[in-house]
Amino acid sequence: MDQEVVQRTRYLLRARFRRVQTCPPALFSVACKQLLTWLSAHPVIAGHLHGIKRDEGGGPAQVAQIASELASRRDKPQESRRGHNNSYNPGFYTAATIGNHAAVCLATLEAVAGDDVVGGDEFLLRCLGEYLTRDEHIKLDEALQAVRDVAIDGLFEYLDEHLDSRNVVLALLVKYKQRAEWFRREALRALAISGSAAKTGERALAMDLYEYLLDQSVEFFVEPVSGSGEPDIVLREPQGNYVVLDAKYIKARDSPSDVKRKLAAGFHQVARYCDDYQEPAGHLVVFSESRRRISPDLEAADAWRFLSIGGRLVYYTEIWIADAPSASKLGKAEEIVVPRTDLLAEAVEPSA
Repeated sequence: MDQEVVQRTRYLLRARFRRVQTCPPALFSVACKQLLTWLSAHPVIAGHLHGIKRDEGGGPAQVAQIASELASRRDKPQESRRGHNNSYNPGFYTAATIGNHAAVCLATLEAVAGDDVVGGDEFLLRCLGEYLTRDEHIKLDEALQAVRDVAIDGLFEYLDEHLDSRNVVLALLVKYKQRAEWFRREALRALAISGSAAKTGERALAMDLYEYLLDQSVEFFVEPVSGSGEPDIVLREPQGNYVVLDAKYIKARDSPSDVKRKLAAGFHQVARYCDDYQEPAGHLVVFSESRRRISPDLEAADAWRFLSIGGRLVYYTEIWIADAPSASKLGKAEEIVVPRTDLLAEAVEPSA
């Protein structure tokens, strides 16, 4: 299996965290802010951040309380200048699970990144250092190092360990797209019409994708579902998390308005399925038989296209199975442009 996408993401992740770990103390807060901005905007990692924030442990709330205390004391400089353990008790780190530890690490990064004092506020860093190390007399340089060693390193290690699963699915979809468009367009068109195992249309096409994923040596349990109102494919990780995939079938005769409604319905369905499974991200796979180029207005990063809808990320993969010559012989391509406002609007999918 091609690991290029996984390795690229891991390389960028390591480089971004290295800057925070090695920057001068005066730039630490700024570097944290830049790192958090990049993590939150990344189409894969942002999904993991949403998952981390779902942890119900009390650690993140305690870190947020420390940051809130700092904000309230900025109007009282005489208190901020006093020794931190004489004026405020931040409590101690008590994370009991890996998930809660990751949530504490993320909350710590957010607290430092949200500090608008140039160079970072000493009171905040010392309180965070005391909280993470249980050292009531920690010095500023030791506190800074503790935040780097415990929180920054801890968040990096968690994200690095959890990158493979979501990246692997994206990489597999890229491979499936190549396989389908290069070698199986005619077979997939026939499958959509004649069907297989009493399934036709998008259900039959989803079964082909299901079979492909099942043939790959990845650490997923594939749970097929067939009831109405359920996603076409659900992948369950050994850790218990889910990856949701849903398929849509655009026919050659579909009008531009039909295409827009199907895409809007697909994005909303995947977002709802993600809500059902409490997952931050899902996948919409569109099998297009149309000769016209479909151009939905989506966000893009690291070659992945996605739409943020209802607090969930929905990744978009289009598989072109039209009965048409190659792109070099097709001539001037007609285009169906789908504005983001149409994708975000609730839609009722047209009947077959």
